[in-house]
Amino acid sequence: MCGPETMLGAASSEPPQQQTSSTPARQPEAAATAASYVPRGVVRDLTHVLGTDWPVFELYVKPMEITRLANLAEHEYNAFQLTFNEHIGTHIDAPTHFDDDGLSVERIPAEALVAPLAVVRVGERAARNNVTELTVDDLLRWESRHGRIPDDAVLAVDNGWSDRINTPGAFLNFEEKDGHYRFPGISVAAAHFLVEERSVVGVGIDTPSLEPGTRPADPFTHRVLMPAGKYGIENLAHLDTVPDIGATVVVGAPKHAGGTGGPARVLAFV
Repeated sequence: MCGPETMLGAASSEPPQQQTSSTPARQPEAAATAASYVPRGVVRDLTHVLGTDWPVFELYVKPMEITRLANLAEHEYNAFQLTFNEHIGTHIDAPTHFDDDGLSVERIPAEALVAPLAVVRVGERAARNNVTELTVDDLLRWESRHGRIPDDAVLAVDNGWSDRINTPGAFLNFEEKDGHYRFPGISVAAAHFLVEERSVVGVGIDTPSLEPGTRPADPFTHRVLMPAGKYGIENLAHLDTVPDIGATVVVGAPKHAGGTGGPARVLAFV
């Protein structure tokens, strides 16, 4: 993929500089290739609104806190203080989340955060079986219709789960009877396939975890993807508004030093 400097150069409105002996001539083919990576089209927001009522795994994550620091009437400006875990709401998991030698969030290359988007849909199955997992067969069936998963893509799984955020208790879907959360995830075999047989930059899902709800304390899928240098995106929204293939995703990852992840604004250009 093109680096950010190339992309900005392709979109610049500055007049071309006069060629000198130290400035190589720009190749038309390179210019066309760079321009093709600049996102175009209708923008779809794949991000949930994050607030103090966002459902969390309270064993690991505390609810978000929002404290007003100033208001216009008294202080002549408005300001809030936010207190939240890195892994809350629609968020990115950086490789270092499960690999001490992996990239922290601010070190993920910018060009890896702008990528082709491939969406695999298993919503009908997830409605019948809330703890279903994305399989290698799902990926191969997708490829039989759309061709090989693009290199440097983000592979996202649409379980039809994001609308559940509007129903109290339905998103985490905790079952008191067996003590398990019941939401879909990505199988370990599918994670290995994406790492070893394909060349994605990241993997996303519209549920609270890349893992199915039955094993939040056994993050086997994370342990395949993160040490391989892939990032994850959890709690994606509105994947039904983007096509299976052809969109470009922009992951607005945070950039705090040493971060293992953080809330992200995820946009798709369709």
